[in-house]
Amino acid sequence: MSINEKNDKLEIRLEGRIDSNNAPDVEQEIMNALDSNAGKEPVFDAENLEYISSAGLRVLMKIRKKLNKPVDVINVSRDVYDIFETTGFTDLLNVKKAYRKISIDGLQLLGQGMTGNVYRMDDETVLKVFHPNISFDLLISKENKKAKNAFVYGVPTAIPYDIVKVGDCYGIVYEMIKSKDLATVMSEDKSKIEEYMTMFAKTVRQMHSIHVEAGKLDDLKTASIQALGYFKSVMTDEEIQKVKSVYENIPDSNVFIHGDCHMGNAMLQDGELMFIDLSSGGMGHPIFDMVSMYSIYERADNDKARAASPMLRLFSSDEIKKMWDVFIHTYFEGKDDEFIKEAEKQIALFSVTRRLFMYVALPGSLTPEQFNAMKDRVISSVDAGIDPICF
Repeated sequence: MSINEKNDKLEIRLEGRIDSNNAPDVEQEIMNALDSNAGKEPVFDAENLEYISSAGLRVLMKIRKKLNKPVDVINVSRDVYDIFETTGFTDLLNVKKAYRKISIDGLQLLGQGMTGNVYRMDDETVLKVFHPNISFDLLISKENKKAKNAFVYGVPTAIPYDIVKVGDCYGIVYEMIKSKDLATVMSEDKSKIEEYMTMFAKTVRQMHSIHVEAGKLDDLKTASIQALGYFKSVMTDEEIQKVKSVYENIPDSNVFIHGDCHMGNAMLQDGELMFIDLSSGGMGHPIFDMVSMYSIYERADNDKARAASPMLRLFSSDEIKKMWDVFIHTYFEGKDDEFIKEAEKQIALFSVTRRLFMYVALPGSLTPEQFNAMKDRVISSVDAGIDPICF
């Protein structure tokens, strides 16, 4: 066992076996370290812990009682985690499994997007590897829970069953038999863009007919307004209030929202679409999902932006515009051109408002100049007056 100070933490590395033979000595060493480093938060790193008996568990319980709160036990192997779970200690301590390490060397690349790349692992599984700037705490760690809730509600989604490490990046493993993301499928046969985008729009519309029970998923409108505090260092209070008014203009709703709804996060399997990457999902108004497709359309004529996106550079400007046109007209099937034009205007404003969060959630994805240009665009629209959402 080794004990080291790390900033305001006391890192205690548990090693080998902790059982009745050595538990008293382990306890004494840890207690002495806690007394000598009062005020430092202990973190138990179990990466090299092979086994822990009831005697070892009692040591951790004594430490919990001494501190009067749960302690963190990280990097726990699956075998040792089973011991914690079986004995109920996962309810008493903050026990976190070690993430399985995977290499993507030799794996087939299925698709690329703004948040990560999708690889084929074998005939039954695919792996989405998130880019290094994607926040684990804000997005990735919530994926499993959101995807399982979505599945229960009837959303066509692949269930993620493992979070892994790929070098310094995180990844999520999905069970997806013989599937490809829709963007790749369309790029391979562009004569079917209209057919596939029609299917995609109808699937999204079907998803938006699913109502979520209060408290089951995050309310995206409420969460977004609360998150405006992140802008305090880059916006004035008056500017934040104007951005807030865009969110307040959105009607309350409890339909299921994917959160990053575009053809790169839709997998085609046996002729049916299934969604992946629900890390930004929740419940809210459908406009929260319309913005992802609109932001793709908005960059259609920007050659530099299109070239920088692995997904967008698969298509020409005209092809991207066609995708958006088919999507919005299919989604709002039966509505006239005047309605479509008004809906598109409102989606455009919310799209740029929503993308402001990229500046804080995905560091490096926007330059300060791009962020300020977007902010000014939102504020100008608010100053000119915004209409109630028409759908």
